[in-house]
Amino acid sequence: MFLSAETIKEALTGLLTDWCGALIRLQREDGGILCPACGRVHGRCHEAVYPFLYLADKTGDGTYLTAAKKAFRWGGRLCCPDGGMLNDEGASWKGVTVFAAAALHDALYYHGHLLEKTEKTAWETRLSAMGAWLYENLKQGYPAYINYYAAGACAMALLGGYFGSAAYTARAKELAAYCFGHVSENGLLYGEGKPHGAITAKGCRAFDIGGYNAEESLPSLYRYANVSGDGEALQKCEELMRAQLQWMLPDGGWDNATGTRNFKWTYWGGRTSDGCQDALFRLGKRDPAFAEAAWRNLLLLQKCTRNGLLYGGPDYARHKENPCVHHAFCHAKTLAAALENGICGFERVPLPADHPQSVRFYPELDTYRIAVGGWRADITGCDFPRDRGGHASGGAMCLLWHEKTGAVIASGAVDTYVREPHNQQPPVRPEEHRCACPRIETDTDGVPFAQTYDYGARIKAEQTPEGVCMTATAFLCDETHKRMPGDGACGIGYTFTPEAVTVNGRVSPDIGARFVLPVSGNAAVEVLRGTAAGEPGAIFSMSPGFIGQEYVIRPDDEGRFTVKIRPKEEKA
Repeated sequence: MFLSAETIKEALTGLLTDWCGALIRLQREDGGILCPACGRVHGRCHEAVYPFLYLADKTGDGTYLTAAKKAFRWGGRLCCPDGGMLNDEGASWKGVTVFAAAALHDALYYHGHLLEKTEKTAWETRLSAMGAWLYENLKQGYPAYINYYAAGACAMALLGGYFGSAAYTARAKELAAYCFGHVSENGLLYGEGKPHGAITAKGCRAFDIGGYNAEESLPSLYRYANVSGDGEALQKCEELMRAQLQWMLPDGGWDNATGTRNFKWTYWGGRTSDGCQDALFRLGKRDPAFAEAAWRNLLLLQKCTRNGLLYGGPDYARHKENPCVHHAFCHAKTLAAALENGICGFERVPLPADHPQSVRFYPELDTYRIAVGGWRADITGCDFPRDRGGHASGGAMCLLWHEKTGAVIASGAVDTYVREPHNQQPPVRPEEHRCACPRIETDTDGVPFAQTYDYGARIKAEQTPEGVCMTATAFLCDETHKRMPGDGACGIGYTFTPEAVTVNGRVSPDIGARFVLPVSGNAAVEVLRGTAAGEPGAIFSMSPGFIGQEYVIRPDDEGRFTVKIRPKEEKA
């Protein structure tokens, strides 16, 4: 099937227009955009200046031009005397200057002719100050995750061209080279932890594959390569993006279940990142697999958009969660850029997730990825410590997906506390906001212990004629990864066949442990050994945004349990 350029442009333009229209309705007179989810104005909303100006230029509608000027005015509240831009009013973090600079550059470079001379001069003056701050500060040693280094390479290349600065251009090359020096054996960019090059006892690195890598770092590096005309970097970016495609699910979702920053996972990407459309559609001119990925992700963005705003996950609207405007004003930039850089039609092709290997091991994540029949799953023992109660470990099945239903299990962070108050929205019903990762757990003197906290778990995989068998040996640990006193040894196994996934577990019968199994409503759960503790309870995971049911299974007198999971029905 051939997908025409006109069809793609229509979808991009329609979504961009919807988002920008809703943002303008929420824009205050001072230029700030009031977030209905967070009840405040996110400081970075001034980055909407670029998509607003894009639509002003393409439609001739003065409403967009007025909104762009108001957004620029709001940005003045975040400007510091040294040229840096604050993340929010009252915040101290200035690293986001890199994103503000790129957005303002694009507004000026492509659409600056819409501004009066004095206005354009004022905009360029701010951009120049931001460039000076970036050059002075965003260099090796700057205390930020690697996505800032990638975005810095892009911004310095853009500003180097705009202002004719050889120093900026050289810095861009330095930052890009630094990023290319942080690539794993499977072609994955690491550094979403500190220090960037840290390696754990198991050999794991800090990755945020389906979040910051997919939606910010790799698109930024690819744009750097294009702007700078760096042919070697272009080739490296294509290789990195090809490895990235392994982590897109067949429905266009990005698998970030093992991400070190997956508390901001939104299934379609990341809460505060920009998106993948521009880079993937441009790469799609060379290989339609990239365009296919961009298209599937775009369709998912459409499904997660209601009343003009992008919601933070597939079930947010159904759970009556409000949409955070951060998603729309960030991703609007990338849709505008995709349209700006030209769209080509392409012949529809399969993605790697459509026909994956049945078992693939990623040692840099201590993670097995399984594909049997319509099932896709991740089993992880990753031991990279970013924060308290971060990504799952312990041989947990942190992702389970089926072709008939979509996500059955999709786990963000194990603990659901707010890590970045400015960048995470509060749930409307906090009592339902729960961890979505299956786990063996107990508590001692009020201290929770779970197998998902165990960074020392050992996992094995075996191919069988019927499918795949996985086994993991672990201990119940606290949130600091220390083993519980007494007999906390446990084991958990997974048998994958085309018809079902069977989970077997064992734990000491004397410690009051339970197996907690959160699944989406499209899964049928059958308890074959042990006892279900009442009816499943309703839960909602803010990251990546699914409504679920939480089953609690008590092991039998021997400390054993067995549960079978089947797809229940096709998802509407």
